[in-house]
Amino acid sequence: EQKTAWADYSKTAASDWNRLKRRYVDRITAWRGKYLQKTPPTDVVFYPFSGPDATNPLAFFPDAREYVLIGLEPVGCIPTKTEDFASEYWTALRRGWQSAAAMGFFKTEDMQRDLAEGSPSGVLPVLLFLLARAGNTVVDVTPVGITPAGALIPSADKASTETRGLTIQFKDQHQRTRTMRYFALNLQNPRLVKKPGTTHYLETLPPGATLVKSASYLMHKRYFSTVRGIILAHSNVVIEDDSGIPYHYFLEPPVWDVHLFGAYDQPIGLFKSGLQEDLKAAYDAHTGIEPLDFGIGYKWQQNQSNLLLAIRKK
Repeated sequence: EQKTAWADYSKTAASDWNRLKRRYVDRITAWRGKYLQKTPPTDVVFYPFSGPDATNPLAFFPDAREYVLIGLEPVGCIPTKTEDFASEYWTALRRGWQSAAAMGFFKTEDMQRDLAEGSPSGVLPVLLFLLARAGNTVVDVTPVGITPAGALIPSADKASTETRGLTIQFKDQHQRTRTMRYFALNLQNPRLVKKPGTTHYLETLPPGATLVKSASYLMHKRYFSTVRGIILAHSNVVIEDDSGIPYHYFLEPPVWDVHLFGAYDQPIGLFKSGLQEDLKAAYDAHTGIEPLDFGIGYKWQQNQSNLLLAIRKK
């Protein structure tokens, strides 16, 4: 804290965070207070395709006991020596979450560059930063793994586990103990078939909420049907943008109360094959569409974003 590099980083990072909080997090808080008050209590939040995004699950579901995040990026580590927190570290850390600060999501190509090489490495530095910035106090970080039998154990040993990750214990501003888990995992069907213990672990998570955003429209594809099925079978609440599970899955069978927010025209050019004609028709009908005063997902500019809230019927 006595070094100039830290002082410069602290100032710019605080400015980045305050801008993100004002433009994005605070508006989610207001939206949550209006639309999520009557949803079932959420003990566990599942956030596939998350990368190191701790901000969104904390903003949408601040009272959950446990958060389970899944991304392709490695767990990584933080420096063990004070001298390793050099000016280059702070520059790289800020770069590691800058796209999220600007647009509300992590770009895959940026994560492959910023989180897989050099220092800081992996998702851990960014997760810790975002947890702390949200007003939480980190208590402990433990490497964990999922065994072929589906058990979660404290281990970084490749031989005894089929999927590796980490567990972060933290306390919120009310001193309530919470848990955030991250697993480095490819959710394609062929990969999950080779990891029966991991699939079992996901299938046996307690019923709760699922958050999906900026998910590359992967669950539109047949080879992501396993994770899509897990979400539809075990969630009581789903919040997603149009890059998540296609709209028609929430209509048949009729087990969901579905609420639409914002605006929907078509995906960005990179994902034009993800166009959903039925979702577009629902928005074009202007029936029961609620406003959305924050940008989220790939069309992160305000007044261009969409959000779907699905609540399982009693």
